Amino acid sequence: MKRAAVTGEILIIDWTGKICMETKHRLICRDCILKMRRLPKESIDLVIADPPYNVGINYGVYSDNPSKRKEYIKWCKTWLRECIRVLKNSGSLYLFNYPENNAKLLPFLEERMVLRRWLTWHYPINIGHSPKNYTRAQRSILFLTKSDRYTFNKDSIAAPYRNPTDKRIRQRIKDGSKGRTPYDTFLCNIVKNVSKDKTPHPCQIHVELLKIFIKASSNKGDCVLDPFAGSFSTSVAAKELDRNSIGIDINPEYVKIGKERLAKINPPEKLS
Repeated sequence: MKRAAVTGEILIIDWTGKICMETKHRLICRDCILKMRRLPKESIDLVIADPPYNVGINYGVYSDNPSKRKEYIKWCKTWLRECIRVLKNSGSLYLFNYPENNAKLLPFLEERMVLRRWLTWHYPINIGHSPKNYTRAQRSILFLTKSDRYTFNKDSIAAPYRNPTDKRIRQRIKDGSKGRTPYDTFLCNIVKNVSKDKTPHPCQIHVELLKIFIKASSNKGDCVLDPFAGSFSTSVAAKELDRNSIGIDINPEYVKIGKERLAKINPPEKLS
């Protein structure tokens, strides 16, 4: 593994994959808006953004303020403009958030991008019970593209057919079909405190969930940007899938966590 120190960021270069593809992973400690403004226009293939949800969580050097929702939405639009600017015309954006926040942001996004699907991440865990409201067990994920010419690798994320013995399905399989396109609801638990992969970050997403979107909307060698890297699960998923990545977080402690997680992903045996 080669490492190069850069002011304000950590650059990790690894060789991964059976053909020893070189992938680069930049872990940047900075405000994402300031950093993205310095990224070249149309240089990113895929953006996966899981920003703070404005529900009062403390992220170490930043805390949500639920009483300032208008300011929060305005702030989201500011960094989303930069995400759109750096995306290639063939690029895609996945935006994680609570449904009420994404509903506010969707009109802004649809003026600039094409909404492909409103996805739902359902996590079956007992948290946030309220005596006067329903228990939240979902987050929404907006899947948008910059144009009608975008990457979508259906075979890479194909789910098994539910009725493989059906005559028509048997024929599809015989003709080479890998399975059906996944539905728009994803059942995946949150990363629990007892999980061996849990980090100190309060809002960690499972790597396997992120891999679905990375495999669907990018190809090997593409660059995936996460402007709110947090525990750097997107970077981990990208590295394991032979994609390049840029992860940005304002908290230096989280950047250290990301560096440690990426370092644990062993490179393959060298080719003889």
